[in-house]
Amino acid sequence: MRLSHVTEFAIHHLFGRLMHRAIGAALLVLFTLIAVYYFTIAGTLALETKFGVLYALLSVAAVYTAAALIALIALWATRTKPPITDQTAALASPRNAQMVMLIEAAMFGYALARKSGDRVR
Repeated sequence: MRLSHVTEFAIHHLFGRLMHRAIGAALLVLFTLIAVYYFTIAGTLALETKFGVLYALLSVAAVYTAAALIALIALWATRTKPPITDQTAALASPRNAQMVMLIEAAMFGYALARKSGDRVR
């Protein structure tokens, strides 16, 4: 088995799972937006009967503004960790190099185990 086979297997394994998760996340976002749309319509209609059209629309807008502010505060509060700018220094540490070698060995062993399972019958 050549090194290119191992890297090809690792990339395919990683991005195959990533693609499935991305499709699932896209469907989740789509269906959530549809549900929010219908809940907004139903809430607006229910508020119109009690308070009138103008106050119903203002109430719905206030709820969405509050949700946007909460999301903005959450993003602002979690921004304190600076991104890694020098990635070569992160990979040059002995601990990280050991982890990389361990992961490569595990992927190589997994690939060899799958190949040997095909031959035994």
